[in-house]
Amino acid sequence: MIKIISQKLYIRVAIAIALVAIVVSLVSSMLSYYSGFKEKKNTNYLLVEQLAQTMEKTAAIAAYLNDKELSQEIINGLLRNDLVQGASLESKANAKGEMALFIANGTINKQKEAVLVKLVHPFLDDTFIGVLSIYPDDNFIQHQAQAALKKEFILMLIQSIVIAFFVSLVVQRWLTQPIQNLTDSFAKINPSEPETLKMLTFKQGKRDEISRLTHGINALMHELHLTISNEQTLRKKTQELEAKFRLIFEQASAGICLLDSKNIITTFNPAFKHYFTVPGEKELSTLHFPELLNNVDELQSLLEDIRLAHNPPQTTLDVECKVGYKTLWFHCLFVRLTDQRDTNRGPQEEHLVEVILHDVTERAERELKTRFEADHDPLTGLLNRRAGEKRLQKALRECIKNDNHLVLMMIDLDKFKPINDTYGHEAGDKVLIETAHRFKTLFHEKNDMCIRLGGDEFIVARQVNTFNKAATCEQATALLNELQQQVSISNTKTCVVGASIGIAVAPTDGTELHELMHNGDKTLYHVKETGRGKVAFYDDIKN
Repeated sequence: MIKIISQKLYIRVAIAIALVAIVVSLVSSMLSYYSGFKEKKNTNYLLVEQLAQTMEKTAAIAAYLNDKELSQEIINGLLRNDLVQGASLESKANAKGEMALFIANGTINKQKEAVLVKLVHPFLDDTFIGVLSIYPDDNFIQHQAQAALKKEFILMLIQSIVIAFFVSLVVQRWLTQPIQNLTDSFAKINPSEPETLKMLTFKQGKRDEISRLTHGINALMHELHLTISNEQTLRKKTQELEAKFRLIFEQASAGICLLDSKNIITTFNPAFKHYFTVPGEKELSTLHFPELLNNVDELQSLLEDIRLAHNPPQTTLDVECKVGYKTLWFHCLFVRLTDQRDTNRGPQEEHLVEVILHDVTERAERELKTRFEADHDPLTGLLNRRAGEKRLQKALRECIKNDNHLVLMMIDLDKFKPINDTYGHEAGDKVLIETAHRFKTLFHEKNDMCIRLGGDEFIVARQVNTFNKAATCEQATALLNELQQQVSISNTKTCVVGASIGIAVAPTDGTELHELMHNGDKTLYHVKETGRGKVAFYDDIKN
């Protein structure tokens, strides 16, 4: 209860005022006591002196007559006054030092505080005949001062208590009660429930501080109500959008992931995990995105270009990868996430890249099959003329650019037409298939190309860093010997074909493909005209 009361502001104010008033009253009373006591003492001394002067003539007569009875009456009369605690009357000593009269009564031991009146001869003005001594009663004076002090202190204390009461009443009515009303109104407000943000009541027309404070709080409450309502509406919409986007992200058939500046996958959806999780495993083999796919260096370079581009477009790329034992193809869409905030990211800040993947393995396999069929001879599986010339054109440009060489062997089978005429086209097809097989057996390096121009005409080409004529001649002769081996055209029959080879080497024998093929073909016909079954270089016949 005491604690609750002590929390009331107006009670605390009243108590504080009362305590201050008591202290002030005590100090004031003490100061008044000391100053009043001294003043009272002086006043009483003055009264004693007046009393002594009143008794001066009578005492002078008693001293002149040496009348002890009169003197005693005078002393007793003085002692009846409350201001006097002692008195004495004595005559002047004679030549022998003897006093004819000395009457004293009461306390006369404080000589310094006594009021002395010299008694003058009744007939001779300049002759002193004795002394009347009166001793003031200090205890009586002090008692009077203390009584006055107590009365004054009680009056001041009552005055202070009354003032404190009315001040606390005023404070309670004009200050603490309005503040208490505001506090009670605030206690009913729940910030999470905007409907509780009601306007605080106050008396209209008042211009005091409380009214202005309430008016300002109501203005803030109004703005806060609007802000919270808008924030809740926005949050609700955001949550709905988040739920929709999360549903899209989690249920999407496409794989979606986010890459940080080091191409580490920070977020991915279930479809992405399904694409790249090896059967039997639960987690991705790595979170470094390029390592999930083939062509790691190419992908890292592409991602770096996307991050550095000023206005990066959306970039697409079909990428092959191997997941477990399966080879998959993905169509990838790369998008650098741009900052939509007012404060743009600095050049050193991280740029995220979003990757969306679709499994296009079936389409890619169909395209590869279609492309293979479009580029290769259906009988032998070698490159056809169109695709072969395209490959040769590209290889020639690379050789000239890198200062390498392209060895071009124009090949024509000998004695092929009689086989067709004698055993039929089916046997001729078997010879062509076996011939293509022997080409691919001897020339199967990365930079080798085996092309069927048509009929029994072929091209075998190879990119070399350094041209070695002897080594090339040896390879061509080995091919020639291989082609001259028997070919089985049925279970019981075999046949033998030969070949003529004309060799032109770029860029020495031509920097354009048609020029190089023309010179190779010219060399081939030279071989066929000079006996067939041989190998010749263009630089040996051109002169």
